Amino acid sequence: MEKTVLMMVTLMTATLHWQCQKDDHTPGENSNLDCLESPELCQLSQANNEFAFTIFKRLHQADRDSNLFISPTSIATALTMTLHGAQGTTADEMHQTLSLGALNQSAVHSAYQTLIDALPLLDHHVNVDMANSIWYRQGFPVKPPFLQTNETYFRSQVNALDFRSPNAVNTINNWVSNNTRGLIPSIVDRIPDNAVMYLINAIYFKGDWRMSFKPAETQDAPFYRLNQPQVSVKMMGFGETVTLPLYTSDAYYAVDLPYGDSVFSMTVLIPRGSNTVEDVLNQLNGASWQQLVQQLNPREINFRMPRFNMTYEKTLNAVLSSMGMPTAFIGGAADFSGIADAELYIDEVKHKSIIEVTEKGTKAAAVTSVGIGVTSVPIIPDIRADRPFLFAIRENQAGNILFLGKLVQP
Repeated sequence: MEKTVLMMVTLMTATLHWQCQKDDHTPGENSNLDCLESPELCQLSQANNEFAFTIFKRLHQADRDSNLFISPTSIATALTMTLHGAQGTTADEMHQTLSLGALNQSAVHSAYQTLIDALPLLDHHVNVDMANSIWYRQGFPVKPPFLQTNETYFRSQVNALDFRSPNAVNTINNWVSNNTRGLIPSIVDRIPDNAVMYLINAIYFKGDWRMSFKPAETQDAPFYRLNQPQVSVKMMGFGETVTLPLYTSDAYYAVDLPYGDSVFSMTVLIPRGSNTVEDVLNQLNGASWQQLVQQLNPREINFRMPRFNMTYEKTLNAVLSSMGMPTAFIGGAADFSGIADAELYIDEVKHKSIIEVTEKGTKAAAVTSVGIGVTSVPIIPDIRADRPFLFAIRENQAGNILFLGKLVQP
């Protein structure tokens, strides 16, 4: 039987700079993600964060000695968009794997709609945009409710496209480039004869550090790797003590580096004493992360962290199956009849990401693709991130972790 592949792609990019262009900002009052007004939004954030730590731990366990950087929001968004076409056991397993708990489909829809609408307005010193689009082969019988769900709740642009046209690839990639400000110029190299759909989610982030590092303070310094020789890194600093949100436990320091009006920040978790990144990671889940964030308090500290960059790429089929959604990957067993009347299954989930942190800013991008196939006065702490550490980029109202990483090999 001929095999057709339905490609669902979600793409997240983020660019964080000390210097933002004023003409990029939307005028007016800042918006808020209010948990009292939209409790389902904060429930979704908690679910996404639980999913974030679960998948991050499993990926870390598979390769403890290498760098790791993912966008859990990107992965969760891709799987949630896919989930809306799932039925039966397939839907139940995906719902559980995404840690959605008591959230029903209506609540998930409402939460994503609120998140997409509010993100660009949270901080006018930080540019954040989320865009979604669906490109499907002309004539492919996609069920209208599936498209309508994406149009209404994910604000998706829906386009029928002649995939045989030589301009089809450029049409899709131009949308990607426009919605990532050129950071990611393309996502599609070619459209195979058996491809019938692309779903694309793009998030763009650009913001100032609230308190910038001083380039003149960057110095060569050692970075102490676990069970490996130390290496020299470019260690950034402020040149003086600074007041930053700090949480201290026996196992680690957590230092929060805010951007703009402090709606977004990077939280750096540095192991203490004999503890390692793995020891810290084993203590983290959705609940402990929420407690950590609530206990961040301003402290005067000395703080330095390295310039670094990393790239990451992983096929996620195995880890997602091990997390509790194996049926979605089995042809003839998976049920995605909410998308089309055909025997659909997830053929491949791929994730690519990149981050660069320098004195001038932070750039980060992540892409998740889901391919679907068918058959028929205290002492001032002197804190240095001079050993493997974890870090997260988050928004601080609903609490979404946008990016989560570990630096092991600077």
